[in-house]
Amino acid sequence: MRLLVSAGEISGDRLAAAFVRDLRVRSPDLLTAGCGGIRLAQAGTELWLDQGRINFVGWSGPARHLLRLWLDQRRFLAKATDWKPEAVLLVDSPGWNRPLLAWTIRRGIPVHWMAPPQLWAWKRRPADYLAGISVQPLFAFETHSLLDRGAKVRWHGLPRDAVPRSSADGPIALLPGTREALWRRHLPLFAQALRISGRSGAVAVPSSPSPQFVGICQTFGLVWEHASTLLSRASACIAVPGTGCLDAVRHGVPTLVAAAPGPLDSWLARRLLAPGSKVLPNRILERMLVEERYGMEASPATLASRLEATIARRQVFEDTVEELETRLGPRQEFPADPWN
Repeated sequence: MRLLVSAGEISGDRLAAAFVRDLRVRSPDLLTAGCGGIRLAQAGTELWLDQGRINFVGWSGPARHLLRLWLDQRRFLAKATDWKPEAVLLVDSPGWNRPLLAWTIRRGIPVHWMAPPQLWAWKRRPADYLAGISVQPLFAFETHSLLDRGAKVRWHGLPRDAVPRSSADGPIALLPGTREALWRRHLPLFAQALRISGRSGAVAVPSSPSPQFVGICQTFGLVWEHASTLLSRASACIAVPGTGCLDAVRHGVPTLVAAAPGPLDSWLARRLLAPGSKVLPNRILERMLVEERYGMEASPATLASRLEATIARRQVFEDTVEELETRLGPRQEFPADPWN
């Protein structure tokens, strides 16, 4: 079978790679090609487009690259048309994957969307295009909004590896995001907060960082360390919203979330995003475990002060790990035949 895969984000690349490996155990002759990152390539997928070209933050990022994104998508769809896939797997990245979904539907190709659009986060998003589509949300609380749009929802738990409990004897872990636009904006902010607090810290990275990332770490006198290693011994964490925050809480690390978007993204967020927490652990647990600071509230001095309060709540975070893991569902579950 020829499977077209389109995965954005580093976390989406990891999910897609695990899915492809699982499927290839049952179908050794499976051929996969499309868009992704290093993990999908290591899983034997021919990459026509690196996911780094479609990873942006907020609305202003993609707006500056509309022409290039349009040309990339035209070339990608032309390649897919020639390749003639028998099924399509979409992962995350609704902005990039929605036109691909329309292309797939027009051709009557079976499609499955893992980590579909997070409809719960928006004030108004009809998402009629999901009607009748097989989707696999990552979190149970997402199922209701997807069912309301007519999607065929298959929640099997969050596919994930087991993680060790943090030993709490290490530095403050800084998680400024994996996309360049995120870490360029937030790493200086987190570094200033760390300096004010007088504590030592290290920057968590999911894989080998780019020379630009290493350079900005050196500018602030910070070292970097693989995320799983750092979180296994971190005494606390400052993170942007996203899967990195969830990973930190799963380790039992007291976590403070902060984000300082640009003026345009802040203005749009106030008008388009739904009220309530933007942090996954809070949504999953249905209570405010992780403190969130956004915009003007995310000043270095405020973050330094709230970091001390967060560290003092370590026992609360440790006591939450088991409940969080239970709500995340089975650890490594994929649907046997998501296209059926």
